[in-house]
Amino acid sequence: MGTFLVLIVFLGIFGGYQLALKVVSQSKARIIATAIANQNIEMIRNLPYKKVGTTPHAIDEPAGDVSKITTTSQNNIEYTVETKIIYINDCFDGPQSISCPIAPVIDDCVKDYKRAEVKVSWGGSIKGELALTTDVMPKNLNQEQEECTGAAAGVLSVSVFNALGEAVFLPLIAVIDPNTGETLTSYQPPNGKHDFVLTPNSYKIKITKTGYSDTQSYGAGDNYNEKIIAEPAKSHPVVYEGKLTEVGFSIDVLGLMIVQTRGTKEQGYPLIHNVTFKMEGVKTVGNDAEGNPIYKYSQNHTTNGAAEIDISDLEWDSYSFYVDSPDYKLLGIESPLGTETSQPIDLLPGSVQAVGLILKAENTLLVKVQDALSKDPIFAASVRLSNLDLGYDGIQPTDEEGKTLFIPLKEATYDLEVQIEGYQTYTGTVLVSGDVTKIVDLEKVE
Repeated sequence: MGTFLVLIVFLGIFGGYQLALKVVSQSKARIIATAIANQNIEMIRNLPYKKVGTTPHAIDEPAGDVSKITTTSQNNIEYTVETKIIYINDCFDGPQSISCPIAPVIDDCVKDYKRAEVKVSWGGSIKGELALTTDVMPKNLNQEQEECTGAAAGVLSVSVFNALGEAVFLPLIAVIDPNTGETLTSYQPPNGKHDFVLTPNSYKIKITKTGYSDTQSYGAGDNYNEKIIAEPAKSHPVVYEGKLTEVGFSIDVLGLMIVQTRGTKEQGYPLIHNVTFKMEGVKTVGNDAEGNPIYKYSQNHTTNGAAEIDISDLEWDSYSFYVDSPDYKLLGIESPLGTETSQPIDLLPGSVQAVGLILKAENTLLVKVQDALSKDPIFAASVRLSNLDLGYDGIQPTDEEGKTLFIPLKEATYDLEVQIEGYQTYTGTVLVSGDVTKIVDLEKVE
């Protein structure tokens, strides 16, 4: 009985000793395995991003310089090292999904980064395994794109802002081949900025948005309104391999100018019909071969029968007006009418600006038509002024003040005829020399 009890005690002590030896051996093996896994993880982290991959590799895995399975022996234990490297698609930069509702709708490259798992296992009486995982990120978008296309790339970062320097919501940014005019890619970023990963080259950028002004880059030799640009104000950006190229463009809400052509204040600002004038902004797209500026906006307009014209879809700018005619002289600018100002006239984004062009000629005739009894002005009376010898024959309506201005005229005697329904027709002659005012009293038909 005593021997049996002693045997039990010693067997327990021996079993405990064996267990302790096994735990120590297992711990040593795990420590060595951890060191091996760490060594391989650090090796992967120090590889160039393009070489982070396995050999051999599956079709959807990155190829690289890391062996998929290797063995090593330490402390008489053989360790098997298995490395698995895969691509990870981070939905943060697209494509949009239920799990990432605010991500971009599309993603040009879904191979956002790589995830490496190193598993170390060992056999024998104390077999076991452990695994370590690390994520390897590309240094920039160039490296990410190179994984997708296999070609070298650079990044073109395009920012779109308004007149106040604030980001424009959802502008359409188009990247265009400047040689063929083909749109290569486009995007509408909510924050007004997008990074395009492109092959090294020169690209034309065009920015548009409904209700906004548009802008673009230009190249030397481009034709703009029949003028050849020699020195562009905003050149086509160039994308370099492995580099970041940043460009900015400015657009804003379109505005409206209402331009009237009128006589002088002394004449009562009478309307002047069918006047052709030139309107020109200060923004340029570049210079021509002689160094002369090529203005982004420079157009001729003619006032209609109401002696005014609405010029819509205007970019915010400062505009000047010119009347190139031997018959007229532009005395001044009033904006609004009655308020003298100097050129250029500023047009703010989304605003409406009224402009009066005050004109003068050497000889003018201001006809005032009124009721013979009440002296009230007669609106829309037809006034005809003619001189057969000069070949002149003009018909104009009177305005709300019963006025109409004939301008320009040559010094001569003219036939005058005024008629309107409900009144007797007036006929007579008038000598025009300098600024002449003719008051016509019409009698009602009984």
